[in-house]
Amino acid sequence: MADTLIGGSKPERFLFFSGVDLWRNGQAGYAGMLLAPQGGLNNDGFLVRLFMSDDFERYDTPTQRFTTNIFRASVLPGWRVKRGNVEIKIFAGPALESHALKPDVPTDKLRGSHFGARIATEVWWEPTPTMMVAAAASATTIGSGYSARAAAGWRLLDRFWIGPEISASADEYSTQYRIGAHLTGFRTGPAEWSVGAGFLEDSFDRNGIYGRIGVLFRK
Repeated sequence: MADTLIGGSKPERFLFFSGVDLWRNGQAGYAGMLLAPQGGLNNDGFLVRLFMSDDFERYDTPTQRFTTNIFRASVLPGWRVKRGNVEIKIFAGPALESHALKPDVPTDKLRGSHFGARIATEVWWEPTPTMMVAAAASATTIGSGYSARAAAGWRLLDRFWIGPEISASADEYSTQYRIGAHLTGFRTGPAEWSVGAGFLEDSFDRNGIYGRIGVLFRK
């Protein structure tokens, strides 16, 4: 994101973030932290990204309803590079996932807890003072899961960015596609908010409206 300090002249070393994502067949919550042990969040160099999420989804068959629960956690060392108005972060490290299905399916190959690796990247580009382009992607060796998102935005009232977004994600159960709109970077005191909403469909022919909200704090 843009290089804007909140805490005065002291370099900010921590970024705490959390949020929720909702749609008619599922809900997810996440939280994490970005740590810059040396220098600050706005300097090039080493970073550590801690992340966890808990995701519930409902799947209906002609005879039964199943509920999945996937807990994810990762510790990803990484590096930040900024050149001009382009900022790139790359992370890689160990990951944990715990999969549960109700009713239980003993033959599910990813049933229970699994350790693996995850790689992630984030890009933020401001081609003009009033326009941004952002992209993020993540992939794991556990169940060949992945996610990717791209967004563009325009600066309004010099307070936030607003524009379109698209994303895709997959886990062992389904692949999902989304198209919608976002509002990013709206500040209230020390908090910075983002929201998004739009339409989604997945490989189970489920579709509907999604909504999400996130908040972050720098220190």
